Amino acid sequence: MYAIISMAGKQFVVKEGDKLEVMHLAKKVGDKIEISDVLALEKDGKLISNRDDLKKCSVVVEVVEEKKGDKICVFKKKKKTGYRKKTGHRDVISVVRVDKILAG
Repeated sequence: MYAIISMAGKQFVVKEGDKLEVMHLAKKVGDKIEISDVLALEKDGKLISNRDDLKKCSVVVEVVEEKKGDKICVFKKKKKTGYRKKTGHRDVISVVRVDKILAG
C-alpha cells in the first residue's frame, strides 16, 4: 500500500516505514502528525483518487530529527564598479518517518 500526499508544499509518494526530508516543521522531535491531505491511495491493487473516499484517509508521520541542509552560496557582482558580495545560508530540514497509512 502506498499513498501520494502533499506536505510542506511538496508532494511525496510514501509507504509505511519511509523516511522523508521536508522543509522545517514547527514540531518537536517525537511528535506525531496526522496528514489528511492525501491526493491518491493504492490499496489492494486499486488506485483510489475519488475525493470523497480520500477525505476519510490520512497518513500518520513522526518527526525523527531536525538537521541543517546543504549550504547554498549566493554571489552577487556588478561589472566595472567593484561591487562583490558573497553570502549563503543553510535551511533547517525536518526528517519524518511514515508510521501508518489509514485508509478509512
